[in-house]
Amino acid sequence: MIDRADPQVDEAQRSGTATSAGDAGSGPGEAGGAEARLQAWFALGAEALAVVEQLSTLLRLELGLALADAKRLLIVLLAMIPLVLFAWLGLCVLLAWLAYAASTSVALGLAAFLSLQVGTLLILLWAARRFQRSLGLPATRRQWRALMQALPAARDGQGRGP
Repeated sequence: MIDRADPQVDEAQRSGTATSAGDAGSGPGEAGGAEARLQAWFALGAEALAVVEQLSTLLRLELGLALADAKRLLIVLLAMIPLVLFAWLGLCVLLAWLAYAASTSVALGLAAFLSLQVGTLLILLWAARRFQRSLGLPATRRQWRALMQALPAARDGQGRGP
């Protein structure tokens, strides 16, 4: 509160000099600069919000893709169960038949059966690995790493203000 009886306060007010920190830099040019800085901070906040929104959208979409791939992976794994059983059965039959009949064409037939089962199993393993890679959310991880690498660079290059 200003004491009107104090001659120094009255003199400072008449001459236009500031007596408190609130009065310092209250000229028309300073108000425009403060408003511009405030607008820059709002713009920076809006950009940060947009980055977070985009990252959350990317995460949501990629989780949807990962869920779809998880379902496909489950189907592939379920399809592998009988093939593993048939491959094991085929191998057992082949070894037993080779022991029983040294060189007949029946063994060649069983070997073809086994190779068909193993070939199918290898194809299913390849598909399972392909679907499994997307379960690690690779695009979200890349975006997060890029964001984390950009933050220190932005702080070092920009200084304290936006």
